[in-house]
Amino acid sequence: MIAGAIELGETPAQAMVREALEETGLVVEPEKIIGVYGGEARRFTYSNGHQVEYLTIVFECRIKSGQLTPDNEEMKDLQFFPEDQRPPVANQYSDYIFSSKQEERAHFDR
Repeated sequence: MIAGAIELGETPAQAMVREALEETGLVVEPEKIIGVYGGEARRFTYSNGHQVEYLTIVFECRIKSGQLTPDNEEMKDLQFFPEDQRPPVANQYSDYIFSSKQEERAHFDR
């Protein structure tokens, strides 16, 4: 999963575009928000004991240009997968965000 922090002065969409380029080599354009997730399920404990609960905004994007470039600091292997053959991911996300059968409204945990 492509992820990262928002830098000072960036919007969430600008951060996502930057992170996608840095981590994959792809220039993408956000088309809509698929989901917004947070709360206890997104809790993380740092080695110093501090805890945070991340807010995750999932965007649907269109690839504008570039090619998968896995040899960088953050990604060692990149690959596209058919929807029904995706591998497990470290963070638990709703299957909804990986589905081609999404509604117009963004999905979120209640």
